[in-house]
Parts: sequence; C-alpha cells; structure tokens
Amino acid sequence: MKTIKLLKLAIIFTILLNSCDSIDFGDINKDPIGPNEPSPKDMLAGGMMNFFNNTGRPYFTNPTFYIQWQTQGQYTSEMQYADNPISWNPWFVQVLSNFKDNIDYINENKDNPIVLSMGDPDNQIGVNKVMMAYIFKFITDIYGDIPYTEALDKNNHIPKYDNQINIYKDIIEQLKTARDMMDPAKPGVEGDLIYNGDVSKWQKLANSLIMHAALQLSDVDAAYASTEFNAALSHPSGVIETLSDEAWIKYSIKDRPLQNPYSRLRRSDYFLSKEFTDALQGEDKINNPLSSCSPSYNHTPDAREQIFSTSAGSDGASYSCSVSGGSAQMTDLIWEDPNAPLPFFTSAWVYLDRAEAAARGWTTEDYDTMLSNAITQSYASLSAHYGVDITPQAAAYAAARVADANDATYGNSHPNPKLLVVAEEKWVAYFPMGFEAWAQWRRLDMPVLTPHPNPLNATGQIPTRYKYPFNESTLNPNGYQSGVQDLTPAEDRNDSRIPWDVN
Repeated sequence: MKTIKLLKLAIIFTILLNSCDSIDFGDINKDPIGPNEPSPKDMLAGGMMNFFNNTGRPYFTNPTFYIQWQTQGQYTSEMQYADNPISWNPWFVQVLSNFKDNIDYINENKDNPIVLSMGDPDNQIGVNKVMMAYIFKFITDIYGDIPYTEALDKNNHIPKYDNQINIYKDIIEQLKTARDMMDPAKPGVEGDLIYNGDVSKWQKLANSLIMHAALQLSDVDAAYASTEFNAALSHPSGVIETLSDEAWIKYSIKDRPLQNPYSRLRRSDYFLSKEFTDALQGEDKINNPLSSCSPSYNHTPDAREQIFSTSAGSDGASYSCSVSGGSAQMTDLIWEDPNAPLPFFTSAWVYLDRAEAAARGWTTEDYDTMLSNAITQSYASLSAHYGVDITPQAAAYAAARVADANDATYGNSHPNPKLLVVAEEKWVAYFPMGFEAWAQWRRLDMPVLTPHPNPLNATGQIPTRYKYPFNESTLNPNGYQSGVQDLTPAEDRNDSRIPWDVN
C-alpha cells in the first residue's frame, strides 16, 4: 500500500514537472505593494544616502587622526596607525553599483514615461556619472591602484587593477562627458540630495572636480594637469564660486532619513588635538618651540576655532609632541547634531585650488586675490551653516595670511611660502572632512606633522593609504599583485606611497 502511494506521488510530480512551461502563474511573483520596475530617482538618492551615511572609524574618522585634527581618548589604535586591511565593499557594492545600474537602466529606457517623469534622461545620467567619478577618485585616493574599468562588471569576479594615474585621467574624461551631456534648459533631476535637481550647479561641480583632480596629478604629469585645470576653469559652465553654488550634504533624520555620521560617534572618545588648536590659536612653532605643539608656522589667531570647538582658547589633547596638553577641547556639539550638514565641495576649496594653481604658475590669476577669497568664503560658509557668525573677523585674518605668503622668511624661509600658506589653509578649510584633507596633505607634505611616538605600524610613519582588503590577495591575486607593485615601496602597508604621492 505504501509503495502504491509513493508511485502515485511520483507520477503526479512527473506530470507537474513536464507541464511547468505551460503554466501561467500570472502576477504571483509581483509585489502588490512595492515597485516592480527600477526607479531612477530612488536609485540616485539611494546611492547618495549609502555614501553619505558611511560611518565608523575606517569609513569616516581615521584620516582625522592621521592629519592630527583629532586624538582618541580610550581606544587609540587608529591614532597609533594600526596597520589593518579595510574592506572597500561599502563603496563598490552599496554605492557605485547603484549609480552604474541606474545609468544602464536610464540608457535602456530613455523613452519610458516613468524615466521621463524624473527629469531629462541625459541630465539624470550626467548626475550619476559625476557621483561615480567622485567616488572612484575617493577610493583610489585611499588605496592606490584599484579595480576600475572592470570593477562593476557583474560577470567578472576577478577584475584587473588599473593604474591610479590612468584612473585619474579617465575620471577627468568622465567628468567632462557628464558636464557636457547635461542641459540646464531641460527638466532637472529628481532624487538629487545635493542640488535638488539643478544641473547647472552640477556642471559647476564637475568643472571644480576636474580642477581638483588635475592638481592631484601635479607631481606626476604637470603639463597634462595644468592643461586640464585651465580648460575647466575657463569652461563656460563655470566653477563653484559662491555659497549658493556649494555642494553640501543635507542630513535629516526626519525627512530622508539621513544622519550626520559624527552624531553616531561616542563623544568621550574624541578630542581636538593640541597640534590643531595651537595652530588655530596662532601659536607659532618657530618662535615658541617650547610652548607650542603647532605643526603650522601661522602666527595669527583663526576665528574658525569658535565653530570647530567647544571651548576656543583652551588646549586640545596632545597627539605627538612632548608638551603635555589638556583634554578639554572637543569638537563643538553642532557637529554631532544628527541633522547638521557637512560640506561636500565648497567655494573655499575651489579658491584654494585656484590659489595653488597660481602659486605653481599654471594660471595668470592673482594669487593674493584667490587666497583672500578662499579664506573669506570659508568664514562665510561656516557661519551660514553652523549659526556662529565669524565673518567680521575674516578680512583681517585673510590679510595676515596674504602677508605671510608674500614674506620670503615665512615658514623658516620655506622655498615657496605661497604654496606653504595654501597647504596650511587647506588643512584648516577642509575640516571636518578628513578624507579630502588627508589626500591634500599627502600630496603637499605640508604642514609638517610629527608622527605618534608609540606607533603600531612597522615604520612609525603617518599612514599614506589603507591596506587592500584582506581577501584580495587570495581571491584576486593578479590584480592585488599589480596594485602592490605600483606602491612605493612595493609592499601592502599603510605607509607605502600611492602613485600620485611621489615625494
């Protein structure tokens, strides 16, 4: 009897199996509530949110220790240069893939009414392309050579690593393509969390990013870099020059939700460093070597300390110098508000790039004007976004810094005081965006920072990159080895230099 029942079940299963291709399941696999087609605006917003929400020390705060803005209180391994591999999956898997899939979908559905309802298709693609270019630059600045041309091919699980200089040059081409395909006369872009769909501002951001990327190649291909810098600067779409053109990350735990990553950090673990606060207070290391931890030669008090810290004028916590510092000064509570905005790309940064280009002789722009504009714009932008008005003090500080830059004895008779002052001002103006400041500091090697006295890495030098993810050497050995060979020295360490960091 049991055998007969099993035989009947086998016959029924065989009949069902052989007739599967003729069964119409209708809408059984469709979600009756959620969307069944991709939404370009949601994919754009989702990619931005995943990137802007990155938090934790490796993905947000580590560089603030390397460039000595902050120190750690209890858990100090990062400020002591622990040499651990860091996964890049959050950027490749959760961010770049979003933008790549979105571009592919829009390209394949340009006549789709749903796509058209979210803005001109080329404008949508252009915004996604700018974001991809920025994030690829962000990743290669961290590691060196990375998967690029084959990185997002879903059928290729062992993508080659591309040379960083080639990546940079293609990023510049991608930014030009994105800029030129966007048309402000056509419908804007939905899902844009930065400019609310205004593609004219995205074009300015693209040009500003081209200039920024070009400067990063200044030590390896100055002729190419200066040409691209000038072409972007003179492009009719313009560059970021005003507060209204600036790109800011607008956090909102109510509307998006999108939470300022600083708000997730344990406040008692972080202090501003004495090195940074001394510099902001105008403690001149040359003239006050026994009382100052400052790596800067600046001798003029900087009112931006009033926005950066809880108690301007007091000491930060000593990071690397022998002088015993206090521990009272922390980042101001405004940075820890979940809704507090953070800068993505500001007019001050652009003017500092223009000042640097002028100092290098790349342009005919007036260095003094560019530097003064950078400082006054930095003061104005911080005042506008964080509610502390320091603008009345901007002109005097800017004038003092212009004077430093034109003083041949400044910086202990530095070979190029103009370049030194730009580097010092970049070190301050990028606060609190550590990854951007870290990239600038590594290239310029200014201001001079003293490594931590008790390092955890092999050589005791300040990190100049992240080690490749731990499984790359086994899962993608050819790519990994080619990436390592382009480092100086050719070892996967956090103090090896990446290709654009040649000095």
